[in-house]
Amino acid sequence: MAIDLAKYDAVLLDLDGTVYHEDHPLPGAVQLIRALQEAGRRFACLSNSAASPLRVMDRLHLMGVDLEPDQIYTAAAAACDYVLEEYARPGRQPRVFNLATESVQEMLQGMVEWVQTAGEPCDVVLAGAPSNVYATEERQRIALQLLRRGSGTALVGLSADRVYPSPRGLEFGSGALCAMLSYAANVQPIFCGKPQPVFFMELCRRLGVSPAGCILIGDNIESDVVGAKAVGMATVLTLSGVTRRRDLQNLPPQLEPDLVVEDLSELI
Repeated sequence: MAIDLAKYDAVLLDLDGTVYHEDHPLPGAVQLIRALQEAGRRFACLSNSAASPLRVMDRLHLMGVDLEPDQIYTAAAAACDYVLEEYARPGRQPRVFNLATESVQEMLQGMVEWVQTAGEPCDVVLAGAPSNVYATEERQRIALQLLRRGSGTALVGLSADRVYPSPRGLEFGSGALCAMLSYAANVQPIFCGKPQPVFFMELCRRLGVSPAGCILIGDNIESDVVGAKAVGMATVLTLSGVTRRRDLQNLPPQLEPDLVVEDLSELI
């Protein structure tokens, strides 16, 4: 079954496992993006990456894909948007402890008050994967103290990802670190990346489209297909990433994508 991308108001492309793997574009990815650009189609790339859109833009450029930062939306950017919207107070910036990445530090610099010690007032602990530069063992202990002291400090995770792939194999994800902190501090984390509705709704707001007019193309049933379908988007699942065809056996109807392809070359 073919699918006509032209009938949608916007095409949303997942990145890791769909457009690229590590630093290599996947089959059909560069050609599909260029076709969308040449046709003047509205589209965006999205990812649960802990990097900023600017850093992802530079990475894509090395693969022969030229995009603007406003065509890219990451879990890190979504988390920063959420913190600025939810924790700013009249006359005071959000007070944030960064347990995430350099990108978070860059995106929020000058717009928040950075918390450095367990004794300071803190509105939110912003957590990424435990391998990130700001998630050292010492800083994890500070985060735990901030969350346990009963002053209402929120735990905000970049995404709920349990794991993520790296050249070394599977790594603990943001969701895994948040699960540990959540259990130890007895707090409920808030997640900002896929498959959370807030991620998809904010991206649609930025594009000026409704979710019902969008089609999402991704490789992950849990974060891409389930998340997109929950807000009313059409979905295409590509088998170029984490999902294998055997994973589709006995899939509940509400989780089934509208189309399954081997890779993006089938959509050109």
